[in-house]
Amino acid sequence: MELNKKTMMKLALLVFLLSFTSTMVDATTTACCDSCPCTKSIPPQCHCTDIGETCHSACKSCLCTKSIPPQCHCADITDFCYPKCN
Repeated sequence: MELNKKTMMKLALLVFLLSFTSTMVDATTTACCDSCPCTKSIPPQCHCTDIGETCHSACKSCLCTKSIPPQCHCADITDFCYPKCN
């Protein structure tokens, strides 16, 4: 019985850790943004509000939903906006 408990705990830990890796996104798109509001401060604080299946390639903090397809947005704050995508 003790062997089964250890095996189940290891399996539960593995499934738990795999749930985190499933939310990682391969950002292969070029760095661009269609909607980029900025503050009027100096320097400005800008963030891309585009939502898509991945974040742009320069994004350091990409947040995605667990839906299919995922809805991702970049949470980075920069002092500039990337060129428009379209």
